[in-house]
Amino acid sequence: MTDGMTLVDRPMLVGTWADATWAIAFYRKNGYDLVSELEKDRLLRKYWTISDRQIETSVVLARGRD
Repeated sequence: MTDGMTLVDRPMLVGTWADATWAIAFYRKNGYDLVSELEKDRLLRKYWTISDRQIETSVVLARGRD
């Protein structure tokens, strides 16, 4: 991003391990917000192919969602 402009005009999602606090802090510092637990489960099942255990131990952060 340059001068406050974004490179995309659609919402962006990031998934990471819940224990990766450094990654969560990085994304939050850069304008991402944690989504709710229910929304996280729905998004991980919709956009990622991961095990139920991975879903349990992950978080999703979103940017550009209203």
